[in-house]
Amino acid sequence: MNDRELGCAGGQFMDRGRMNQNGVVQPLLTDLYQITMAYAYWKSDKTDDTAVFDLFFRNNPFHGEFTIFAGLEECLKFLDSFHYSQSDIEYLKQTLPEGIEHEFFEYLGNLTARDVTLYAIDEGTVAFPRVPIIKIEGPLIIVQLLETTLLTLVNYASLMATNAARYRMVAGKHVKLLEFGLRRAQGPDGGLSASKYSYTGGFDGTSNVLAGKLFNIPVKGTHAHAYITSFSSIGELKTRLIKHKQTGILEDLLEHAIRHRALLSHLLDVSTEESSEGELAAMVSYAIAFPDGFMALVDTYDVKSRETEQANTEPKLINDIKSENSPPKPKPKSKTSPSSNGHQNGQGIGHVNGHKTNGHQNGVALHNGSRSPKDTDIQDTNPSTTTTKTTATATGTLKTTTVSNGTAYLPKYVEKSFRNP
Repeated sequence: MNDRELGCAGGQFMDRGRMNQNGVVQPLLTDLYQITMAYAYWKSDKTDDTAVFDLFFRNNPFHGEFTIFAGLEECLKFLDSFHYSQSDIEYLKQTLPEGIEHEFFEYLGNLTARDVTLYAIDEGTVAFPRVPIIKIEGPLIIVQLLETTLLTLVNYASLMATNAARYRMVAGKHVKLLEFGLRRAQGPDGGLSASKYSYTGGFDGTSNVLAGKLFNIPVKGTHAHAYITSFSSIGELKTRLIKHKQTGILEDLLEHAIRHRALLSHLLDVSTEESSEGELAAMVSYAIAFPDGFMALVDTYDVKSRETEQANTEPKLINDIKSENSPPKPKPKSKTSPSSNGHQNGQGIGHVNGHKTNGHQNGVALHNGSRSPKDTDIQDTNPSTTTTKTTATATGTLKTTTVSNGTAYLPKYVEKSFRNP
């Protein structure tokens, strides 16, 4: 494999043209023991020692046979700008154990990555276990301080790129894959990383508008259930005419939709009375608004089926924002369940010098929406009988009505206006 070598001159990489660095990626984005080890090196007069750190992993994620290496660009940006600010130094003075000599903080304040050399395989390259994907060579103290940050930049990025590549392999070359995971990602930075590295791994676009701007990724989108549930009947359609793409003649799109619905009804042996006019009106209105490149959200519900008629008699649960005429979702199971969002939250694949990360450090694991050690049965601890109906309008206003022969807890809401004074 071809290694890429990049040197630093005056703390600035000579490979220019990269985008601005994520503000969260900074020297303090590390584990405390990296800094305490640096002090111990300094105290032991090892400031002139040099070292080579290899970044590698021991097992492929998802029980697969390969890994797509990603995150190199962010690593280069981090080395490019590596420097402890004055506020960083002041924070470390208050945080590190007592007795640390003042000269050490002066030493930290002057550190840059100008003496560091990075060797790496190209980003997007297939990588395998126990083969170094990045080598860092330079002063021992500095490369030690880089360890955790480089791991966190490579682990999640490679995990997302690998997962996206696996989806691409299954879908084939001619199927469009779009990443819509921002609302379920690990915060804003996790969302941006997932969008970026899904694209690296073979996806065709993202719903994340900021990722589109920052990383030049094609941005695509459909519509939410809130839009579907904002229509209740065909009579709400204010505009029905649309120009034919070839002839330019205005035609009634609703009439076309109804005609095709009848053909599908016959083909599927399903009565047209079982379809929702509100959903049809919403789809037609959105298609009229976006006649070119129209994409529809189709995971809606047949509200007149036997199963959903039975569900209508049960208490409604609220998930995403939907209006009162929204079809109910199937009754949830009684146990909690994780949301994978196309990848395994908290799973890491990186090691440096034999330190296994697996998505956590020092035995502390972070799980976003993942299962607790034991499944928890959902039980009613209130002996009184309480029926609560919770609904939401399309504008997001919540209404709660409670009928009880006991005592019910009513939440209190704080009103905050964001209008200009």
